[in-house]
Amino acid sequence: MSAPIVLVIPALLFGLIVTVQWRTQLERSELTVRYNAPLLDAANSLQNEQNTLKAQLADLRAQLDQIQQGAASQSTASRDLQARVEELRAAAGLTERGGDGVVVTLDDARSSSPVQTNNVDKSICHSTDLTDIINAAWHGGAQAIAVNEERIVGSSSVYCVGSTIMVNGTLMSPPFSVVVIGPQNELLTAYDDPNELRDIKQRRDVYGLGFRVTRAGSLKIPAYGGALNVKYGSPQ
Repeated sequence: MSAPIVLVIPALLFGLIVTVQWRTQLERSELTVRYNAPLLDAANSLQNEQNTLKAQLADLRAQLDQIQQGAASQSTASRDLQARVEELRAAAGLTERGGDGVVVTLDDARSSSPVQTNNVDKSICHSTDLTDIINAAWHGGAQAIAVNEERIVGSSSVYCVGSTIMVNGTLMSPPFSVVVIGPQNELLTAYDDPNELRDIKQRRDVYGLGFRVTRAGSLKIPAYGGALNVKYGSPQ
């Protein structure tokens, strides 16, 4: 009888120990879960908030991309418009111009002779002479023209005021330096054309009127500084 009792008592003790350990582990698990529950809830709340912020960030980035694309498009349009404005300003003579071309010198006759004394009107410069020289330059492909530093544009005026000549409202006296930027060979051909400037060339040869055309490089022509009093215009 003693042997079975000896075996039963250790078994009962073993079972009691196992039961106590199991209950202790269960209580620890429940305690861990109870203590971890607020942390899990906070973590889940933060995760949800983070997901919401990510969605908002993605939306804001998409909006930023649209804004940047619109800004880039606007910037390109602005650059194109500015480039076009600069082209028109250059064509209108509102910007300085540099390049090769020719210089035309027009001056009153400097020597006196009976022929010149009896024909003073033919030995001095007239506004029509400058107009003819300017027109010949345009015919020769001129890109920019200036008379004594006065830029010639579509609205420029050249006319006589007494014994002086007014260009763009500026009074001038001879000698006149007409600076022309453009293709040199074409310009020289235009001025050498016997059908161009017949009166000026005849007065040069007969009455000593000063007229000379020379090839020149690295010329500078200032921008037009007057008012653009254009009331009517048509495209060409």
